[in-house]
Amino acid sequence: MTTLALVGGTTLASACGFEDPKGADTARGAINWIYPDALHVTSAVWRAQLEGVIRRDERPEAVRALLGYRRTAADLVKLRDRLVVAMDGEAGPSLSILLIGPMLWTRFAPAQDGLSMAMHVDGAQASDIVIVTDEPVVTALASGQITPLAARQKGLLRLYGTIDGRIRTASWLDRLQAPLTAMAEIPQSEIESRVVP
Repeated sequence: MTTLALVGGTTLASACGFEDPKGADTARGAINWIYPDALHVTSAVWRAQLEGVIRRDERPEAVRALLGYRRTAADLVKLRDRLVVAMDGEAGPSLSILLIGPMLWTRFAPAQDGLSMAMHVDGAQASDIVIVTDEPVVTALASGQITPLAARQKGLLRLYGTIDGRIRTASWLDRLQAPLTAMAEIPQSEIESRVVP
């Protein structure tokens, strides 16, 4: 059985849904205690797919199960690469992204070459800003199909952590919506108004 616990400020989850779908269900049920309203991301994704805002994976279930982890990993790498460009020489905060469908944790941390990325980690570190979202949203963000601001406004992406950390992260994410060759500077007051608690 998958367990979810807070140990020394770290959220621990023993398995993700790519390995153990039933264990991921158990962990998903407990996640709202740690990250209030995180489960709303699931229904927001469903609504956004019905509205055509983000794409639904139309591949057969067997194909999704077989290739799901590989595709998700590739999309997370694309997102990481876009985040590195958006850093524009600044060091961003450490991030942990939880894909709530498979309960897959990925951690991004500042590194000499931009951002290190560790997939399939046990959870967030105490100092991390946590982003709760899901696979179709990462695919849409990585391809530029949706902006981070639109994702937050539609409830497809939720930020958790200190207010300062969430503001810095929102600012960083929002630079993804500008062309990669010319990142626009967004006023601090506008960024603060965009952060969804």
